[in-house]
Amino acid sequence: MKIKKAFLGAVVILMSLSSVQANPFKINEAEYQSMIEKTIVSTGTNARMKKVLAKARQGEKLRIAAIGGSVTEGAGPADFKDGYAYQFFRTFKAKYAAGDGSNLSFNNAGLSGTGSLVGIVRYEQDVVKVCGGNPDLLIIEFAVNDNGDVLCQRTFEAIIRKAMLANPDCAVIAMYAVASYGNTAGQKKPVADHYVLPQINMMPVVNGAIEKKTFTKEQYFTDYAHPTFEGHQFMSDCLMALVDKMDKAAKDSEQHVPASCFKEPSLYGLKRILPSDTDANVKIERGDFTETDRKTQSLKKTNSGDFPENWKKKLNAKAENKPYKMELTCKSLIMIYKVQASGDAEKFGKAEVYVDGRKVATWDGGKNGGWNNCEPSIVIDERTAAKHTIMVKMAPGSEKLGFTIVAMGYSI
Repeated sequence: MKIKKAFLGAVVILMSLSSVQANPFKINEAEYQSMIEKTIVSTGTNARMKKVLAKARQGEKLRIAAIGGSVTEGAGPADFKDGYAYQFFRTFKAKYAAGDGSNLSFNNAGLSGTGSLVGIVRYEQDVVKVCGGNPDLLIIEFAVNDNGDVLCQRTFEAIIRKAMLANPDCAVIAMYAVASYGNTAGQKKPVADHYVLPQINMMPVVNGAIEKKTFTKEQYFTDYAHPTFEGHQFMSDCLMALVDKMDKAAKDSEQHVPASCFKEPSLYGLKRILPSDTDANVKIERGDFTETDRKTQSLKKTNSGDFPENWKKKLNAKAENKPYKMELTCKSLIMIYKVQASGDAEKFGKAEVYVDGRKVATWDGGKNGGWNNCEPSIVIDERTAAKHTIMVKMAPGSEKLGFTIVAMGYSI
């Protein structure tokens, strides 16, 4: 009997040890835990998170998702699945899920080089549709890709508002990653505070640790922005500490979505336009933009293009230069185009954009440094909906070159 008890005790100890990750920088544990605590900007309101945790423990179906840029997608480690979002999901499942955790699903909708202006266009297609429904827990990370202007505040807010209204139980966490050039946590915090969101900010703690030589820049970063495996683990540990803190606290009152927006709401409720859709509000004449581009920006998780439906202008089109024309009623219109990979055999050129006959932009689809990445542009931005005519045509000198409109979204 004593041998059996001793054996069972050893098994319990081993199981406990296996569920605990050693701190990645091999520093004093108390100091590491202190750094984690300092990344927690706010625990926000915990009512929605407590519902998420209850579902996880009771074996109910739970959808977890993350949307952001390359840090969220998993850039940095040799294996992108060692990114912070994947590490967080694995650790969350091991700690909180019932049984084998099969009731939990995870969708990483991170896409390299993109900010919240692209994110709000992608949200319905790449988060909700891939999840098979609105997420129950959503992590939003755009702090190193957004430029901090008012437009990015508005698109950041539009994603938050969409997630929280579409699912009244959805818990949203704002994650502010850090790059060598800083982040836009200062601009995002007032928006997140308006919705009483839990928030993590990596920048002051990481910069402080590097300055004090607690760990080196090379231990945290692989380059100017992307964390090492250890850096991603630190981010995951910070998220887990935040969730654990909310779990242990007394339950707050219900978290309601504010009736008013932090900024004006014209970007809320954005609807994606797809070539295959039949939308009575949108009338399109493709002109020379009749082909489909098979080389749009790829997702790491699928190794395939994230914009399989698009509008590509055929190369060497005739001299008429037939424009892409669209009529729709909207308040806002975001259009995204592709910047062709440098050195690609197909040469892309410049396109001019007109709204109601007025030239509003010139896009360069062949500028240096391209990697099939997408570039967003807000073409219409008004407070009330009106009928508009949009035209995209190749600029003088680019008539025979290529160009791709990869995605669009509008609000009414």
